[in-house]
Amino acid sequence: MMRKKGFTLLELLIVVAILATLVALALPYYEDYLAQTKITGAQVDLQTYAKALAMYDQLEPSMFSDNTNDDLRPLIGKYLQDYRTSTVQTKPRDPWGQDYRIRSSAGTIICAGPNGSFNTTDSGLDSDRIASFDDILIAWKPPFFVSGSRAVSNVTVEVTFSRKVVDSTVPDAGAISAMTGGGGGASTAKQRVSGSLYRFTVPTITMNGGVHTVTLVNTIQSQDLKTGFHLNPNGSAGTIASFTF
Repeated sequence: MMRKKGFTLLELLIVVAILATLVALALPYYEDYLAQTKITGAQVDLQTYAKALAMYDQLEPSMFSDNTNDDLRPLIGKYLQDYRTSTVQTKPRDPWGQDYRIRSSAGTIICAGPNGSFNTTDSGLDSDRIASFDDILIAWKPPFFVSGSRAVSNVTVEVTFSRKVVDSTVPDAGAISAMTGGGGGASTAKQRVSGSLYRFTVPTITMNGGVHTVTLVNTIQSQDLKTGFHLNPNGSAGTIASFTF
């Protein structure tokens, strides 16, 4: 009976070399897969947090305000599910172990991304709300601007803001600093209808069927700590709105 011949040392070395080559070829793809999985996880987290923040702004008496603490814990339990495994509630962190950066005045929440550093500046957020380098960003609300206006009568103009505003920052007189289109002028009194809707008494507006433009003072503050207006999404000044009368 013949004995079965085993692998020679050379054959084993060849097999090991082939396996090592296959691993070397596959490893970059696996690393890319892991990296993309983390990016996708961060994007899903941001979408979840954005929905929770939007619900908070809509349902709570005041809007969510955080420009410095980067703390989502006030949302946990009511707007976010509590996943903690201990009695201590910690801040939610991104897949790379960093805090998510909240800028309520800009209406954005940011992940530092794979490099672990925030490259998006606060001044940049105020202008375009676009992430820099490998940061991952999502906006949960519109910019702060005058989103609409209409004439309720020839002496009353109704103005809508894109966010709830701090009433004490809306002047009793002079909130509307100027009007064009015929008649009107600076407002002399205000009436709060809701957090984002106000009516202002103005000098008599000329009813000419034309376009009238109102300009609001740029010192009004939103409840989420934004003082002064962003640009309108169409690129125009956020202090201005028009109506036909």
